[in-house]
Amino acid sequence: MSPPPVPSLTGFAPGRVEEVLAYANVSCPLALKEILRLIFQFTERASLLAAATVSQLWSTIALNTLLRALPSIFPLLKLLAPQTWFLDATNYHESLLLSLARADWGRFRQYALRIRSVDVDYAEKADLPLDAAALVQTFHGTSPLLPNVKTITWRFINNRDCTSILPFLGPQLESLELRMAKLVDHSEQSLLMQSLLHRTPNLSVLRVASFALAHQMSSSLASFISSLPKLVRLKLPAFFLTKEVVTTIAKLPVLTQLDYSDWKQTVETYHESGMCFEFSPGLFSHLDDLAFASFPTQMAKVLQAADHVGLLRSINLDCPAYYSEREIRTVFANLASGARRLGSVQLLCSPVFDVAESSSTDSLSIDTIRPLFSCIGLGRFHLTAPHFAPLQNEDVLEMGASWPEMHSLSLCPSPLTKRNLGAPFDILSTFAKCFPNLQKLRLFFGSEVSEFDGDLHPAYQLTKLVTVGVGLSPVPRGRAQDIGFLLASLCQNPPSIESGPTGYHRGNSNTKEEMMAVIAACSEARSAMKLAFRIKSFAVRK
Repeated sequence: MSPPPVPSLTGFAPGRVEEVLAYANVSCPLALKEILRLIFQFTERASLLAAATVSQLWSTIALNTLLRALPSIFPLLKLLAPQTWFLDATNYHESLLLSLARADWGRFRQYALRIRSVDVDYAEKADLPLDAAALVQTFHGTSPLLPNVKTITWRFINNRDCTSILPFLGPQLESLELRMAKLVDHSEQSLLMQSLLHRTPNLSVLRVASFALAHQMSSSLASFISSLPKLVRLKLPAFFLTKEVVTTIAKLPVLTQLDYSDWKQTVETYHESGMCFEFSPGLFSHLDDLAFASFPTQMAKVLQAADHVGLLRSINLDCPAYYSEREIRTVFANLASGARRLGSVQLLCSPVFDVAESSSTDSLSIDTIRPLFSCIGLGRFHLTAPHFAPLQNEDVLEMGASWPEMHSLSLCPSPLTKRNLGAPFDILSTFAKCFPNLQKLRLFFGSEVSEFDGDLHPAYQLTKLVTVGVGLSPVPRGRAQDIGFLLASLCQNPPSIESGPTGYHRGNSNTKEEMMAVIAACSEARSAMKLAFRIKSFAVRK
């Protein structure tokens, strides 16, 4: 009778411990190489380097683990020549040529075959000059340097290194992230996009972060995107959705996620042409998740015109312009009328750019978000705005009845001015009654706190609450203990208490002293909450 087959762990990703433990009751033994592969998945790089010197078997498995994800391309290139020669290819041109001519390219290809992901950060490491990359490609041949790489993240810091990425790309690539620093000229970025055309036809994930203006990159970016028929997830800079780019995106047959990057977003990155997000037929045909930045009037038009907006499950809107309460309410009304399957809604209203005649913004209120009450499946709602009217108990009751699945709620915890008086801390008791599934709650609270009544076991509790965010709330330090005991009475387990600016907060009027006072008060509330939980646990044991 032949022995049972040895289970293979080759396909297990690091960290999938539950899959490994599923073999605990398997009677057949694991092969030594499978045991080593499992151990090495959780081993630090220094230990893997040491393991590679033990034996040929250990070396093979250790190197496979090490080379699967490279933090730089230089460990591989140093098989061909010293790193200094690559970094200064102009002065070491002859030496580099001779070294590449004599290099063991068979060994190079053997190691290159094992690489699955590369993360190049030139902000921390020296960059690879274009002429050095060209020399390597010349000696290597026309095939990709990394034939099996699936994921590449590449950060550029200057103009000369942009196209040095090209030799490392190939048709097998599935995920590509490009991050351009300020020093990278927009013409060089456009050249890179043009050079990428048809190089990665199987790409399913593309992320681009850039300081260039939308109209400077629109044509080349749209051309590159049009060559990616298998693209599933796309992430672009917040203000890059020109009409040309949107029209191209709408033609992607399998795109399910359109997102924007807020990476070091500044006023300089804003350009109106990238915010006139216009609806294009077919845009929402396959999308599950949508995120874009635009004017509120434009947002409302897009959501009203889209035939397939009802398929959306998540939407993230960014409004960096001045707005009125009526405009925001219209956005929510148009969204709710078409997208009844929504599970997540996020709207950021932070008018830091002077792009409208109005110099002030309206205060939002419960009436503003009331149209969304028809989305009964909503589980996550985050709203950031300069002003939001304080919540009342009846408002919480209405929200709880409309959103039974709500697990993450954030309502302007970091207002930009002090026009907002904040909700009373006692309102947490109403949240406990109305939101049994709540895990994260962020609000702006007022300075008044009622004295704790001493009941550590009220009728309703937030049994799943993990995080309470007070944002920039003026937490009164003298009453922080009452807040801590109130939280302890309402929660089954101690939640974390967060303070300070949250989310996409882009400025506030609080002084450093005021911020320090909030942080100190929250620290006092945490201490009181821990004490109250010890009292509760002691009472249970009694």
